[in-house]
Amino acid sequence: MAKSKISIVKYLNAVPLAWGILEGPQREVFDSVLSTPAECADQLAQGGFDIGLIPSIEFQRIKGCRIVPGPAVAATHRVRSVILVSVVPLWKVKTVACDSGSRTSVALARIIFNEFYHTRPDFRPAEPNITNMLAQSDAALLIGDNALKFMETHERPNIELQKPLVRLGSEPVQVFDLAERWRFLTGLPFVFAFWAVREGFQDGNVVDVLKQSRDFGLANIPTIAAKYSEQLQIKKEFVQEYLERNVHYYMDPTCLEALGLFYKKAAHVGALTSVRDLQFI
Repeated sequence: MAKSKISIVKYLNAVPLAWGILEGPQREVFDSVLSTPAECADQLAQGGFDIGLIPSIEFQRIKGCRIVPGPAVAATHRVRSVILVSVVPLWKVKTVACDSGSRTSVALARIIFNEFYHTRPDFRPAEPNITNMLAQSDAALLIGDNALKFMETHERPNIELQKPLVRLGSEPVQVFDLAERWRFLTGLPFVFAFWAVREGFQDGNVVDVLKQSRDFGLANIPTIAAKYSEQLQIKKEFVQEYLERNVHYYMDPTCLEALGLFYKKAAHVGALTSVRDLQFI
């Protein structure tokens, strides 16, 4: 019998969810590939893959897909890996360069601009090079490992480090954590991604397998941090703190409530044309 095909996001924040599949007891269960979040969504939408770790916005865009209950990539406060970096006050932002691999984060940023500042900037897909992004736009949306590397260096404002990024005067760039802004706006966590299955996929056993993979990953955070700190050239302590304190890996009731609100607000800013109820395998 052929193995189910699964598309796994290659960013650090997804590694604990997939650790059992990548390095543990679930290694032989699936035929797996590593992809960007946008690629995961496209692969599931096209029907070439059975399961994908999709950006949460894509549930509303991929016909017939259903959510695997339990595991998620979420944040209950600051996330540090989805950030808006601006050279002007946010209410003045007219253009935002966004990582071409981001979809949920673009919708979230649109909501933040609309709800806090009643503005609708122009979002422009770009390669995730912060210097080039800010040379061409007022702000830059960074996600995943690129955002983490920026935060490790720039968590405290430092004009000397940021001279290549700023335009006028001596003020450092402004950095906004979008999960933190969402929490301030709604009082809820934010769900960035979750496993979903394609239309017609019927194997309910994947629910337990994917929960077991997550649990194996969360039991091995120090090992993951050691491996990926070397790979990403980020301090191990920073990586471990991020995985243990900034990312929330459980789709609990407040996450489900947050997801419903996100879809409603995304539709309001034009990021979605319609909203369907949550559906699970």
